[in-house]
Amino acid sequence: MNVKRCICLLLMLSGNLALAQPESTAWDILRQGIDDKNPDRRKQAVTAIGSLGLMPEAVKLVEHGLRDDDPIVRQVGAAVLGQMKSTSSIPALIAALDDPSGEVQFTAARALWEMGDHSGETVLQDVMTRQQKATLGFVEGGMRDAKAKLRDKKGLAKMGINEASGALLGPFSIGVIAAEEMLKDSGATGRALSATLLAQKCDSRNIQLLQWTLKEEKNNTVRAVVAKSLGQCGTAEDIVRIEPYLSAGNDALKFMAAAAIIRLSRLPQ
Repeated sequence: MNVKRCICLLLMLSGNLALAQPESTAWDILRQGIDDKNPDRRKQAVTAIGSLGLMPEAVKLVEHGLRDDDPIVRQVGAAVLGQMKSTSSIPALIAALDDPSGEVQFTAARALWEMGDHSGETVLQDVMTRQQKATLGFVEGGMRDAKAKLRDKKGLAKMGINEASGALLGPFSIGVIAAEEMLKDSGATGRALSATLLAQKCDSRNIQLLQWTLKEEKNNTVRAVVAKSLGQCGTAEDIVRIEPYLSAGNDALKFMAAAAIIRLSRLPQ
């Protein structure tokens, strides 16, 4: 083997190792997040892991969230499994129909129904006949006070945080759980939703906009959405742009950056 070929092989190996290192760190961050003592942090981790799609390890970790001690984390887990269309998780979701929390039961029933499994039909029928409790966050707090919440920013925030299957996890969602800072910035939701929609058309202009916004955006929740979008649209070269946010103080940003790096690390070289 000549010297040039040896050098080329060494460069290729070092490049692969460089890509493997942030991916390994990213997985560690997500696993630590899903086992964190803080339930809010666990919710953010479950949501970020769901953005990885049907990777076996991602499905396993989200199903772990479905067995969490905190009912809101379990509800997030059920919603995210539905969002992922994880048909392999149907048995776990069917088991969640017996969860002590009505909110978890409903979200599991909804996730199953959207995947074509009607095991939760009785739960949905009970909701229709009001036999299930309609506590805050259950079916967006109930139709009777939905309009009031939409008029009240604080009420909307509470609904978004407490309702795992709320606007942030629905169709055209921004894919993160609402943070209080979103309310302080009147344009934040629009910017986050724009990043989500632009990621559905991954042309060079939109990728450049996502790269620029990741660097310039000041709202950490919006930046988390941009990291998610760049993970869907970008290339392995974007890993170095996202990697600094693995140490972010904002949970949504840190976990979504980790998920984006894992996605980009799996792209063909």
